[in-house]
Amino acid sequence: YAYDIILRLARELLSRGAKVHIIIQDKKDGIRDGHVLANSKRETCMGDPIPLNQVARLKQRCDWVNKLYRKDKSSYKRAVFIHVDSRSKGQQTDVFFYNAPKSTKGRRLANNLHRTFDRKYDKHQPNRGFRGTVSERNLYVLRNTTPVAVFLELGNIRNKRDQQRLVLKNNRQALANWIAEGIVKDYKQGK
Repeated sequence: YAYDIILRLARELLSRGAKVHIIIQDKKDGIRDGHVLANSKRETCMGDPIPLNQVARLKQRCDWVNKLYRKDKSSYKRAVFIHVDSRSKGQQTDVFFYNAPKSTKGRRLANNLHRTFDRKYDKHQPNRGFRGTVSERNLYVLRNTTPVAVFLELGNIRNKRDQQRLVLKNNRQALANWIAEGIVKDYKQGK
């Protein structure tokens, strides 16, 4: 589900004139409209096989992000990491936004994303309330990427309520649209 949302986000950002790199790729899976999206073992990291070891896998991603960062001369560059959790069924999560410790630009981006989600939930689900948070996290990908980075935890796939956010194609598209809107807002503030 995270990959589908990333592809939708990329399409939305590209339509707004952004330059986008998708680090983890699957040549066979594009944007999918089904409810149940099968996992695949075909993903690559910019065409390279993905290591089984978690630290090696994260290092590979960060190395590619940093390599692309050094090549690109544009002034506004951001790394967005999107994750869907699979905790125990009882644990519902909202959308959480993490930035690296002491990253003021990362915090600004995370806050822009959070405010966008808060407004959208108020509009589309006024009685629900939005309990997502912004916080610093000492995550490998946030510590080891050169560009300003945020990590989004979009939900718990094993929780029935969170599943609705992820399995319905319109909800996945809404998540992508809202993330894009928050990034564009941050871009405008950074000028």
